[in-house]
Amino acid sequence: MPTQSQPKNVGRIPFESSIFREAVSSFVDSSKLKPAQVQDLENTTLESLKSCINDIQTEQAKGVNMRNINRIRPFIDSMEQYGKIIEVFLNLSGFVAYIWGPMKFLLQVTRKYIGCFDIILVEYERLGECLPQFQQYDSLFQDNRHMRKLLGLVYQDILEFHSRALKIIQRPAWNLIFRAAWKDLAECLKQIRDKLSWHKELIESQASLVEFKNAQQARELERRAFERDESENKRRRMVEITNWLAAADTRGDQETFEALRHEYPGTGSWVLRDTRIRRWLDATNMTDTELWLFGKPGAGKTVLTSVIIEELERMRASASPDTSNMLVAVAYFYCRYCTENKDNFNAVGRGILSHLIKYNEEIIPLVWEKLASSGEMILKSSKLLVELLEIAIKDSKPSYIVIDGLDECEKTERMRVISTLKRIAEMTNQQAPGAVRLLFVSTPEGDIKRQLSNFVKVQLKPDDADLRQYTEMWGIKIQERFTLSDIERDDLVTKVLERAQGMFLYCSIVLKHLYDQGTRAQLERELSPNIFPTGLEKVYERIVVRIYSTSNAQRQNAAQILALIACAKRPLKKHEVQAVFAIGDVQERTVDFAARALIDDINDLCSSLIEVNKTGTIQFVHMTARIFLTKGNYLDLVSAEANLAHLCVNYLTFDCFNRTLPGNEIRQFVLNGYFSFQDYAALYWLDHVEVLCDKSSADVQQIAKIAGAVKHLLQQQLNTESIDWKKIKIRKAVQSSFEALKDFPEVYQSLARLGLGAAQLRKASRQDGTLGQFTLDFLHLKGHIIEVRKQLEEAFQTFSPPERPRILEQAYGMHWFKCSRPTCAYFSEGFTSRQARERHEERHERLFFLHRRWMPRDRFWMLHA
Repeated sequence: MPTQSQPKNVGRIPFESSIFREAVSSFVDSSKLKPAQVQDLENTTLESLKSCINDIQTEQAKGVNMRNINRIRPFIDSMEQYGKIIEVFLNLSGFVAYIWGPMKFLLQVTRKYIGCFDIILVEYERLGECLPQFQQYDSLFQDNRHMRKLLGLVYQDILEFHSRALKIIQRPAWNLIFRAAWKDLAECLKQIRDKLSWHKELIESQASLVEFKNAQQARELERRAFERDESENKRRRMVEITNWLAAADTRGDQETFEALRHEYPGTGSWVLRDTRIRRWLDATNMTDTELWLFGKPGAGKTVLTSVIIEELERMRASASPDTSNMLVAVAYFYCRYCTENKDNFNAVGRGILSHLIKYNEEIIPLVWEKLASSGEMILKSSKLLVELLEIAIKDSKPSYIVIDGLDECEKTERMRVISTLKRIAEMTNQQAPGAVRLLFVSTPEGDIKRQLSNFVKVQLKPDDADLRQYTEMWGIKIQERFTLSDIERDDLVTKVLERAQGMFLYCSIVLKHLYDQGTRAQLERELSPNIFPTGLEKVYERIVVRIYSTSNAQRQNAAQILALIACAKRPLKKHEVQAVFAIGDVQERTVDFAARALIDDINDLCSSLIEVNKTGTIQFVHMTARIFLTKGNYLDLVSAEANLAHLCVNYLTFDCFNRTLPGNEIRQFVLNGYFSFQDYAALYWLDHVEVLCDKSSADVQQIAKIAGAVKHLLQQQLNTESIDWKKIKIRKAVQSSFEALKDFPEVYQSLARLGLGAAQLRKASRQDGTLGQFTLDFLHLKGHIIEVRKQLEEAFQTFSPPERPRILEQAYGMHWFKCSRPTCAYFSEGFTSRQARERHEERHERLFFLHRRWMPRDRFWMLHA
């Protein structure tokens, strides 16, 4: 019996013709053929191929899609001669089946899709033009060993073509990706034709051994150069797609949750033993493909989700290459309340799509083609996103899709997530049962319950073992900190578990709160029956009481931090929060980290209400914490918005933002940390002003104060030279946004026009973003930021890490190399190296010129005049 990668008579291959065996082995591996498919190919003869062609012609003659299939005749004739030559001179009759078999398969599969069928015919026609009439040179092959080797190289090239074609045709959604994928193969196919043409020329010229060796060396150099270029092209496209999708870092989320669990071995492992979840995980089970895991807030759903995702990734990693049907695609997303890139349909869709693309390189050409034609810096079009999701999911069978925290999205957004993924999954599973498996994780909200009524349901119930292990380990930490006896420790653990009622979040926050007490007496007071909290709200109350029981300065600092986090238009970095304190009173117009930066750790000041992730981003520990603080009136959001608006606007009028400053003075301001809040203030000052004006409770003094600050800022920074403001007609919708300023006509008119200009620019650019992110085009501030960043990067290169002034990291973090596009997340996030930033901006440049071709700037303003 032949093996999977060897024809039937492989044992008779001469040593000089081992290239045939290697070519077949490489073909089978790269094409990902299964044993049954290999067997079918080996059994294909020229007669069965011709019979297939006749059947296709007969079928097409009955309709209106008759094609000139005779154009492939030269290829078949040349290969027929080729088969006879290698059978006579190399005794290799079995190998020609690997030419007829793939050809028959390609014609059969594409015959129903005329456009694809024509493309295949054209390529065989081109290949036929590159082949010699082999039988005219039979004596040449008999007498020259190097010419017989040339036959092996021809075979290798034909199999490479078939391998590339089969990789596309075997995809589940091949007909949807074929044109883009084939277009992407253009250079590869040209290289194959060029190599065949070289071989044809060597045969027809009856080249000598020296000429053959020279040609072989040239072929090898060409192959290496092509592989190098192909690899770089794939890398570049993947970078561009990654930037276009701008997906949230869900891999980072998963790693965070895994690290948390691994501190407490075995946590959550019980979920994998649940019969319903095991059936969902089993790819051979074709029925239970839709699962809903639900439980009350703070019950540890996200931790359990990370357990399931880790198991899925383990399944994929351990799958055997010989069982490619078991290689699954794993796509997941962690939603986050009030977080722009984690709480809406587009964010979820982009996150899922980014995962699926990593597992399926065949879909990359199509996605890149859509990217190039979209004109969007970041994928914004929901219609296009849904189209790509449908194709990616259909072409990634089997695929597991997990969405955690669905309830943390607004109702309309989560309904779009559910309905879209349900529709795609149901449509795909009708054609291939069990191909798509959905898992949604959320609280039991009414709208979610109705939408998922036909899902298999798993209600999250308390797992005493997990909670006890977690609580006992914290109990030991608290015991060591306060020198408790074993009995006292056990009493503490019992008390926490009794009050937790199965809520992991409750245990987590309470135990950290107890650990943070300053004295044993304070700990004992918190554990007393009349104070020890029951339920999350009571826990938050105790934390707030603890914050307010600190010194007046610490209390004020904590309140200011919480207000900043609640009102910020994006999650703030730790160094940006420090920058707010370093600015202090804006009337002083200075930034002083040495005198004003917080000495206390931000985590200590705000206790268990916030968390700082590994990138230095600060967020509330859970959506319930933010809701508690705002609904309980612990935060005055009107005052907080007013303060942040005043801070941003006044800060941007500091002397360090004077656009006439020479480079040496800018550098000195950089070294003193003056630009630490620049990225945030420059992008969001207008948004905070708009919110303040929209607050009905904003008092007259606040409005007058902000009006004066805005007037000062616009006098300094508004760029009226390149824009004719009179051409921008103010609309009522924009006027109403700043109506609170109507008693200040000059400011009111300027802001309304600025807001409208930003809105029009946003619409024309087809990008997401707040109004503030589009105002930089109208301000001198944009050029100043470029110069500041230049000075900061030079400072980075000037000082070695040991010599670098501490204030640089304290004020600017570690990601100093920023993207220049205000609407890009990396405008603020940045990179750790210039090279990473440059690779990122390559994609922006390509799309920028494409976008400008569609909507020139001067025409943009004419359209809206």
